[in-house]
Amino acid sequence: MAENKEYIAMSEEGGSVVISDEVIASIAAIAANEIEGVASLGTSNMADFISSKKNSAKGVKVVLDGSNAEINLTVSVKRGFVIPTVAKAVQDSVFSAVESMTGINITAVNVKVSGVAFDKEKKAEK
Repeated sequence: MAENKEYIAMSEEGGSVVISDEVIASIAAIAANEIEGVASLGTSNMADFISSKKNSAKGVKVVLDGSNAEINLTVSVKRGFVIPTVAKAVQDSVFSAVESMTGINITAVNVKVSGVAFDKEKKAEK
């Protein structure tokens, strides 16, 4: 079974560095999960799940174009948090983490909010 990994290569004086899209997706997923108000990464939409790349971190898709990367994340936000505020914090965190750890140019960090997560305790009380 062949894997369709994408890579971004950077040549330097002493050689080259090659980073896979999976590494970028993992960094983005960790950065997004650290944001207060993010309940989870991923989608509840089965069509999106099926069409997502197999090698992407759950809820993260990386599109490489030469030496540039576009990162698309799907998140659920915890109830009680302001969705645009959480989404902006995710964008900032992912942009900063990926750029500082890889040195690649991030053209966009797109955040799709797929749902709101409710506390199970409060739901059970009702």
